[in-house]
Amino acid sequence: MTSLTQTFVVSPGITYEYVYYPPKTNDTTTHLFLHGFPSSLHSWRHQINHFNRLGYGCLAPNLLDYGKTYSPSDIQEYKAKKMVLHLVALLSHLMIDRSAIVVGHDWGVLPASRFALYEPERVRALILLSIGYLPPGKLDIDETIDTIKQAFGYDALGYWKFLGLDSDAADLIEKNANSFLDLVFPPLDDAVTLWRTNFLPQGKLKEWLLDGRRLPHRASYLSVSDYYVNLGYILEGVKPKLNWYTAYIGNVNEEDEKNLDPNIRLPCLFIADAVSDPVLFASQKQYMPQLTIIEMNTTHWTMEEKPREVNEAI
Repeated sequence: MTSLTQTFVVSPGITYEYVYYPPKTNDTTTHLFLHGFPSSLHSWRHQINHFNRLGYGCLAPNLLDYGKTYSPSDIQEYKAKKMVLHLVALLSHLMIDRSAIVVGHDWGVLPASRFALYEPERVRALILLSIGYLPPGKLDIDETIDTIKQAFGYDALGYWKFLGLDSDAADLIEKNANSFLDLVFPPLDDAVTLWRTNFLPQGKLKEWLLDGRRLPHRASYLSVSDYYVNLGYILEGVKPKLNWYTAYIGNVNEEDEKNLDPNIRLPCLFIADAVSDPVLFASQKQYMPQLTIIEMNTTHWTMEEKPREVNEAI
């Protein structure tokens, strides 16, 4: 179902690729699905099929740098406020006037949560997967890495420095695409150990790629065609996609968000996976008074691995 993409120019020079299946009736809610790195709108295929079959509207755009969507080199273009304006323009174009259920995974959590802050009247509920709400605030990446390591006993954020600041990162990923995808999409049995020893800690992802390491088998939740869809998005170019990390580390949102109310006064759901320690996102409760938390025994790709359970939770 997710192969029938369309494009729309949300503002001069800025095109978004998306799939949209309208609701059966004008008074039915639409779900807005926002993907992360290094996935795409394809990662929501199970949710789109399920909710559209039930009569809901489903809109899943490719975010910046994916497919036919705008792929800028200027990190200022990665401001969350700009992304929200893009999404508002897309919703208006599709005449989606009713408030939407906004669902974000991984980096999709940033525009999803900022959509709820900047445009709360357009959001009926906010659902975050794997990565919890990150409230507005200035990031010191080195201090954050050290704090997390001291608090939890392992380095959970060191890989950001490779993806966001290392000039070799994009080239290494593209030249070792299968090695990268093995580590990013591991089977559940290997996921926690693999990520905490070979992906998350500073320097380990780069070592994995330099060695060209592979896993003996692929994740069962990815079909052969799913795998090649992911591979295609890697081979189309990784460097712009890493600007999401570079921009956030560089605090491009600081000026826009310095006076922004961080509280989200909407029904919220956080679906935690087995790879990321949910304690990392425990503080989000203070900003989301209507928050429900569900933990699922999955890898980072919860909506692909356990679509039935995720759909029921939503």
